[in-house]
Amino acid sequence: MKVLRDWFCLRRLQLLLLLRLAVCLEEDGTAEVGDDDAGGGGDEGGPRLRTHEGPHFLHDRLNLNVSVQLASTAYLHCRIAGLKDQSVSWYRKKGDEIHLITFGFQTYHNDDRFALTFEQPSDWRLRIRYVQRRDEGTYQCQVSTHPPLIRSIHLQVVEAAIQILDERGVELREKFYRAGSTIELQCHVADVPTATSLQMAWYHGNHRLNYDDSRGGVSVKTELRGSVARSWLRVSNAVRQDSGTYYCNVTHLAATSVTIHVVPDEYPAAIQRGSRASSWRGIMLLACLASSFLHTFLSCCSPPHR
Repeated sequence: MKVLRDWFCLRRLQLLLLLRLAVCLEEDGTAEVGDDDAGGGGDEGGPRLRTHEGPHFLHDRLNLNVSVQLASTAYLHCRIAGLKDQSVSWYRKKGDEIHLITFGFQTYHNDDRFALTFEQPSDWRLRIRYVQRRDEGTYQCQVSTHPPLIRSIHLQVVEAAIQILDERGVELREKFYRAGSTIELQCHVADVPTATSLQMAWYHGNHRLNYDDSRGGVSVKTELRGSVARSWLRVSNAVRQDSGTYYCNVTHLAATSVTIHVVPDEYPAAIQRGSRASSWRGIMLLACLASSFLHTFLSCCSPPHR
């Protein structure tokens, strides 16, 4: 009986020690977990273990893909904690070649679009203004430890597709409307990294259109979601003065345009129907060309009269 009681005591002591060890490990892990900064240039938030006191990155991912809009400003983030006398550098990799961009706070690139813009408390971010296609590639943030700490960011440059559509979703370059009808246009922007950062505006010539326009009868509705942005323009009770070029302007991207004609009721029906006008003129032009070609062919190939 005594042997059995001693065995149970020993077993209970082992379980208590294991439980205490698990609690200690959990408390230690909880004390070392932190959240990444917001706006980490594409990083996903989540726990991060801070296990060393020396220099270390404050990012969950050391290899990252980032998409930026053509002609916009790109910020490549590199948050570092625990720096002492170590230096921070940015490089660009091209195959087996490595090109120095910045060392410390100094820029060694011959293109002044590149610069280090340090953001307190710990972000050694690289700024690239007016991003071009040629800027695509891999960039590395390096800390001069032994061995060096390296964070790689692959930059992809995308160009938004901007279209002006009619009420049926057909792309427009020119359209005819009857006087008194409603001009309805949609500006569609696709393939942007973050649509919510865009600003969209409608112009008639140099005049910006909005719901409070002095003309009256103008409404603008904009929707920004994911990688797609849309803006709808409605101009009611169209008159001849509403004819002209309409622009959809997307801030920091580009603009596209459509030519609108407002015609009186007696204008030929085939042209009044807006999007059918271009098709109608195209058919007439093809018919004219075919007639001219047939006449030339018959003149050249007909046998001479005797």
